[in-house]
Amino acid sequence: MCAFDKRYGREINMHNKKFTGLFVFAIVILIVGSGFAHAQKGGRKSAAAAPARSAAPPPAILNNVDTLTMIRRSNRLNVGVASYVPWAMHDKSGKLIGFEIDVAQKLADDLGVELNLMPSGQSSLLDNLLSKRVDILVTGMYPTPQRALLVNFSEPYAKSKIELIASRDKMRDKGDRRHYDDPEVTIGVVSGAVYESIARSEFPKAKIQLFDNEAELMEAVGTGAINAAMASTPGPEFAMKHGGARIYRPLADPLETLDESLAIRKGDIDFLNFLNTWIRYYERNGWLKAKRAYWFENTEWADQL
Repeated sequence: MCAFDKRYGREINMHNKKFTGLFVFAIVILIVGSGFAHAQKGGRKSAAAAPARSAAPPPAILNNVDTLTMIRRSNRLNVGVASYVPWAMHDKSGKLIGFEIDVAQKLADDLGVELNLMPSGQSSLLDNLLSKRVDILVTGMYPTPQRALLVNFSEPYAKSKIELIASRDKMRDKGDRRHYDDPEVTIGVVSGAVYESIARSEFPKAKIQLFDNEAELMEAVGTGAINAAMASTPGPEFAMKHGGARIYRPLADPLETLDESLAIRKGDIDFLNFLNTWIRYYERNGWLKAKRAYWFENTEWADQL
């Protein structure tokens, strides 16, 4: 091969090496650029998706506090109750007694903490629970869809019958429902109780008067200030027994039979599981049945009042 060919060959080789180097450099630039663009695209995607991940969760999650743990750490169970005979009432010494008080005490004992009873009016119960003044409502509350939007209900642990009682002076010998569905008739119920909606449904023409507590309600029907009242058994039986002949039951059958449940704040899943386990356990071993029999099937406890 001549010198020219050798020189030309070297030039070709050098040219090929330069071309190969440029080609490799271009490939690297494309790969890096592609990765950078992908990263940028991914970054925008993440940024766009961020609001969805950080969007405010529903209230049930926001309010999810481990109340069960907090109760045990504080060594105290704060229980909201309302005055109803014989659910919760004061004895001669001023001490609270009743079916709900026994239930609350048993709950506290099984949790290994002290019981702190916090009585209030019926209309304040849910506010006290939602504002965390109390940990639980032990008031025989009737679950409704509207209430279930605000709180979690346990399985039922009792039932109550809603009865109508009447003033003998005002409603003597009037034993038909139509006698009470009248614009001239005033029916009393405790404010904030489910009885109000039942009363308005059963007796739409009657006047419905609200009372702060059951004691005032029973006094009003006993004195004839109102024509009739709605209350859960055995409250009406107790009122008739201790109200002489002034109060009587005009209807043979109850107006309603309602489930009663414990109420806690939304999100308290562990607490709810504990309560449902507690209810099932004491249903099986007969403790709840015995307590219901004592407080609801007789009035031997009346001497304590």
